[in-house]
Amino acid sequence: MYNIERIHNDFPVLHKMLFFATAGVGPLPRATIVAMQHYLKELRVDFSKNAWEEDPRDEARTLAAQLIHASQDEVVLTDSTSAGINLLAGALPWKRGENIVLNDLEYPANVFPWLYQADRHGLEVRMIHSRDGVVPLKKLINAIDKKTRVLAISHVEFGTGYRNDIATLAEAVHKVKGLICVDAIQSLGVLQVDVRNLGIDMLATGGYKWLCGPLGTGFAFIKRELMDRLHPPTLTYSNLPKEEEETVWNALISGADYPMEHAPLANGRKRFEAQGLSPVLFKGFATSLRYLLDLEMDSIEARIAELVDYLILALNQAGIAILSPTGPNERSGIVTVRVPFDLTQSEETKTLEEELHKARIIALPRSGGLRLAVHFFNMKEEIDQVVNFIKRL
Repeated sequence: MYNIERIHNDFPVLHKMLFFATAGVGPLPRATIVAMQHYLKELRVDFSKNAWEEDPRDEARTLAAQLIHASQDEVVLTDSTSAGINLLAGALPWKRGENIVLNDLEYPANVFPWLYQADRHGLEVRMIHSRDGVVPLKKLINAIDKKTRVLAISHVEFGTGYRNDIATLAEAVHKVKGLICVDAIQSLGVLQVDVRNLGIDMLATGGYKWLCGPLGTGFAFIKRELMDRLHPPTLTYSNLPKEEEETVWNALISGADYPMEHAPLANGRKRFEAQGLSPVLFKGFATSLRYLLDLEMDSIEARIAELVDYLILALNQAGIAILSPTGPNERSGIVTVRVPFDLTQSEETKTLEEELHKARIIALPRSGGLRLAVHFFNMKEEIDQVVNFIKRL
């Protein structure tokens, strides 16, 4: 196991605060901050030739593919989970009368893009209702039929931390030739994710939560067999095949006319990836991904599981009600607890936030409780302090 004291020192914010808000925005490792500062200086202050020729987005794409056990050409860089889901939903060739299966625990970023497509294309939306912070697996499977085009679901639900059984759901939807699209922002960086073993067709995530990258980073995965059957909802010349892209660019340099006519799309990830994604931010994202991969995801997952076990035991001993599912196969890095505030009232929510601030605790009210997000860099002593704080409320 790695040295937790050294890792704790790698995150500057942990010297000031008790940080349990990674499910909202994760902290940046010191190495990521330094890498972005250095690269930005080279790029926009020194205008270094090497910096302009380097493209950190290539490294970020390679590492993202490694993280999820995909090929590089199946990974499309984006600036957020929302951008990835909109890309995927907008790229599918829908047919009137098809249906989309959703559930009521999903974050809005994994609901509204699908509702928009349903409205545009005459699709049925099947909304499955949760019970006690859990989406019953049987209800999801029973909603799938031969007209199901997509099951859109989070690997880990944002409010309760419930971990959905993606492999079983993928098997069910594939039986009717449908697709599974996974919002993985609350699982990547917490759980080992192998898109092949889980049967995932499409996936979207941001880099700024459990992956400890900067805001404005993320990626989508599209299974190779699907890529050339999908049509990007947005387009620029960088989405053309390399030869056609170079023709346009060379014309811009020389002053010649470039062909202003419809051109074929590139194959693979190039047909989907947006132009203008910040290389500085993706320098940071690549650094954070490298940091996590060097620690190894199996070790990170085991560390988080150990800390969540410790937190659940401490909460139970303190008599604090847990709102999250606690079964071994249902847990993630999120544990949401009941607090003595009515979070439907903005004033009471503000009071809770003020109490957290005074105690130097960063944690977020979500789903009617206080959401504690436990990452590998947290320590048991910090968990003890947070549990004592909640007990005193």
